Amino acid sequence: MSFERVIGQDTAVSLLKSALREGKKGLSYLFYGPKGTGKSFTALQFAKSLNCENGTRGCCDGCPSCARAEKLSYPDLHWLDYEAESQTVKIEQVRAIQSAAGLRPFEGRVKVFVVNNCQNLSEEAGNSLLKIVEEPPLDTVIILIAESSRSVLPTIVSRCRKIKFTNTSRGELVRILQDKGADEKLSGYLAYSSSGRIGQAISELQNQPLEERDAILLKIFNPVKSEDMLKDKEEAHKALTVIMQWHRDILMLKLGLPEDYLINRDRLEELRQAARVNSYSSLISVIDTAGMTFEYLKRNLNTRLLSDNIQISLKNG
Repeated sequence: MSFERVIGQDTAVSLLKSALREGKKGLSYLFYGPKGTGKSFTALQFAKSLNCENGTRGCCDGCPSCARAEKLSYPDLHWLDYEAESQTVKIEQVRAIQSAAGLRPFEGRVKVFVVNNCQNLSEEAGNSLLKIVEEPPLDTVIILIAESSRSVLPTIVSRCRKIKFTNTSRGELVRILQDKGADEKLSGYLAYSSSGRIGQAISELQNQPLEERDAILLKIFNPVKSEDMLKDKEEAHKALTVIMQWHRDILMLKLGLPEDYLINRDRLEELRQAARVNSYSSLISVIDTAGMTFEYLKRNLNTRLLSDNIQISLKNG
């Protein structure tokens, strides 16, 4: 039942179901692919399946083991989550994994260790983790999660079964979103603005994304309001995303590219008007400046500098 909840990753699910049928233990896996494609969610379903009390071909989502694992409170599921880019998996944390892996399972058939965002491993921690990834105990399964296999030490990658996650096609994502209640306008916007990242698109369904985008567009050309909007890091991230996507659409129209690929197709006439009055250089300048400002955000640079950079670029555009 659990794998039925994984949407748009048929190949990954098929490989994991095969692994469950094989029944092999003492293995390490690397789940890799773009952010928002369901890697963590799928890892949890796989982890539940490994210790489900009602079988070994998938989890029932009804037994006590599945229920506790869903809440990450199952004693044989060890979940290390490093979401922030500034967080680094340190050597001490890897040594804790090594110590726990040497123990017998408390309740289940196997101990499952999940390291989310393992690209954040320090070099020392990565080399230490390699020792257990190479030969996990027979009652242990290790799942590493990263956005790219290239961001993980090659020696670790070579010892893992690799499970690739991909972005969902726009057409398929539109269908999935409409099945979940989104209308044509909203499903089209989310399918393109998320770049096919199904997890992101589905989560945005709860946030009135079109209304949020329209509010941001009203603010970005107002010097006072746009400055306030860029003071908060989370709000700045949303605003910069809208700015880049809006000006990308204008540039695509100006280049004569198909309208089917526009993110903001529901505001097509405004985009056409903007394409007539903006120059190529001004549009590229806005997109480049917004992209550079994203990098400033990641490095926690002065928000005043962020505001100045983006406002100057928008005025020139």
